[in-house]
Amino acid sequence: MFDLFDFDLPGAVTEQLEKRLQAMAASPLTEEALQDLGRFQAQHKLRQGVYQILLDTEIVYVGKATDVRERLEQHYWKLRGRQKIKMESVTFRCLVLHTNWSTSAHEDLLVAHYNAKGQSKWNGSGFGPKEVGKGRDETEPNWFDRQYPINADYSCESIPDSTTVGDLLQSLKRQLPFTFRYDVPNADGAKSLNLKGVPRTARALIAKAVTALGPEWQATIFFSHIILYKERRTYQHGQPIVST
Repeated sequence: MFDLFDFDLPGAVTEQLEKRLQAMAASPLTEEALQDLGRFQAQHKLRQGVYQILLDTEIVYVGKATDVRERLEQHYWKLRGRQKIKMESVTFRCLVLHTNWSTSAHEDLLVAHYNAKGQSKWNGSGFGPKEVGKGRDETEPNWFDRQYPINADYSCESIPDSTTVGDLLQSLKRQLPFTFRYDVPNADGAKSLNLKGVPRTARALIAKAVTALGPEWQATIFFSHIILYKERRTYQHGQPIVST
């Protein structure tokens, strides 16, 4: 007598992961919570894991990462710069995985499992990518960016009244939780700026930089990012920042 034995190990692991995640309390997606996660990873000498992101208790995104804290930090940074999202409403659950189980936890199966339940609507919506490439300037915005566009009036602190165009742009690049691309030669970047009385928001500060650079320069706000180049053109999905 003989027969064939087959066992869907990835499917079984996916179901077990869901049960474990659902049994866990959700943590706020904050820097403090992510630091706690980092300490937990260090304690167990493990970094890979699977996670859920919840918005108002709804599971909106599921993922797997080789360093789950690092990936959740990227999500945290991205979400805090979006309109219509209150960070106090964003939470997460996370399971750190031993190496022998990590290979059996398939992200595609996990996503499909939650999609079948009408959950994880941010997966495949444009939320996941880390950076916005130059090609996105000309393309149709994805669902996530249309639903939750960047906050162009994001508050930018620790910028002095007296600075240069180059120093201002570098500071904005570091602080903004969304892509800010620019190409400004050193000679133009050395131009002085007086920011006394200027609101410390991305839009207002970039407008002052454009004014200092001159009429041949243009900054444009898109759903997902901001650019600043020596150009005068119209973008189908972009809105110019008016210089002051």
